[in-house]
Amino acid sequence: MSGVNWSYFNKFNEIDEMYLPVKGEGENMATQIVTAVSKLVYKWYNDGDTPDNTHYLSGWWNDLSSYANWLYEYVPETREILDNFFNCITKDSYEENVLKPLCDLTQTFEFLANYENRNLAGSIYEDCDGPFVWEE
Repeated sequence: MSGVNWSYFNKFNEIDEMYLPVKGEGENMATQIVTAVSKLVYKWYNDGDTPDNTHYLSGWWNDLSSYANWLYEYVPETREILDNFFNCITKDSYEENVLKPLCDLTQTFEFLANYENRNLAGSIYEDCDGPFVWEE
């Protein structure tokens, strides 16, 4: 997407360096969280994909529902923010009410410290039951 202000997300570079695995979803829940959130942000700004393409603010080609549903199921602190998706009717509202708050919450050393000693929970790549749906 043109006009993306990546500088907002640059503040998370140190988190990415520490928690974003080179391949897969990492070795603990903290790496899963960073991977899932990074995927949601990256795919939105690169491809216009959203975690639910049945909603008014529909995604395009890629199924991101598993990332959002995983966060919703295993990281309860994210639920209120993720619920905001269903009130988004503009691209700006998705960015301001979901993506940025989700990063501000989850992409801190303090938050991730609560999850780095927890074993992997399910898989961010597998279908998780949750409110987000993607249809062919």
